[in-house]
Amino acid sequence: MNRGHTCDRKTALYVIALLAVLFTFTLLVAPPVFMGHRGGNFEIASRANPEITVAFLFALSWFSTPHNFIFYTVGVLGIMKYNGHRIKRKIERSLVPTPDPDCQRLLDETAREAGVKDVELLVVDSSFPNAFVFDKGSKHYVAVTIALLEILEIDELKSVLAHEVAHIKNRDRRIKILGLILGSKYIYLPFVPMVVRAIFRRREYLADETAAALEQSPLPLMSALLKIAQYLRSFSESANISAPAASFAFAQCPSTGLRRILSSSPTIEDRIRNLMRLLA
Repeated sequence: MNRGHTCDRKTALYVIALLAVLFTFTLLVAPPVFMGHRGGNFEIASRANPEITVAFLFALSWFSTPHNFIFYTVGVLGIMKYNGHRIKRKIERSLVPTPDPDCQRLLDETAREAGVKDVELLVVDSSFPNAFVFDKGSKHYVAVTIALLEILEIDELKSVLAHEVAHIKNRDRRIKILGLILGSKYIYLPFVPMVVRAIFRRREYLADETAAALEQSPLPLMSALLKIAQYLRSFSESANISAPAASFAFAQCPSTGLRRILSSSPTIEDRIRNLMRLLA
C-alpha cells in the first residue's frame, strides 16, 4: 500500500479549478462590467445590476490591489494564531494525566514512521470520543479524549493517532490557511466556499488514506470509525460534540442533505466507504 502524498491529484484538481474559475471570472467578466460602469460600450454592462457590478469590481481588486490580498492573509494568520493559543488554554483547563504511558509511545512511533517531529500527546477530560491536532508555534499537539481511550483497542487508537499525524505530514494547516483566505475574500461568490469545503473534505479522506498506509491496513481505522459512529447514534443531537473549529477533528457532527455538501468534514459513513476502496 502506497503512502499518501502531501498534495494528491484530487486536491490539486480542486485548487486548479478554483483558481482557473477565479482567473477567468476576473479577466473576462469583471473588466467588461468595469468598462461599462465607466461609460464603455459593452452590452453586458447595461444589463448588470449594481450589486453584481460591485461584486465584480471587488473581485477585480484582488489582482489590481495586492495589498488587499496581503491584508486578508495577515488577518487570517492572526486569527488562527490567536485561536490556537485560545484552544491551548482551554484544553489545559481540561487536561488529565495520561492513563496509559504507552499512548505517547504509540504517537512517537507513528510520528517517526511519518517523518514528523515535535509531536506531543494531550489527554482531555471529555465524555465524547474524539481526537484533533493543532499547533502552537513550531510544536504540534495531538489531543485525545478519555472517552476515546476507553472505547478503542490499541490498534484502533494507533490508527486514529496516525490520522492526526497525517494532517501534520500532509501540511493541512497550510491548506486550511489558503482556504480560509480565499473563502473570506470571495465569500460573496457561493461556489468559492463550496469548493474550499470540498478541499477540506478531501484532506480528511487523504488523512485517512495516509493513516491506512502508515498502519499498512485500513481495517483498524474503519473499526475505530464504526465504534464512534455507534456512539454518535446514541448521543443526543442537541449535544455539543464537535471539536474546536481551528483544528481538523477526527469526529464531527453528522451532516445530511445540503449540510452534507456544505460541510468541511465528510461523514463517517463516507469515510468508511472511501477506506473500503483500499481493500479492493
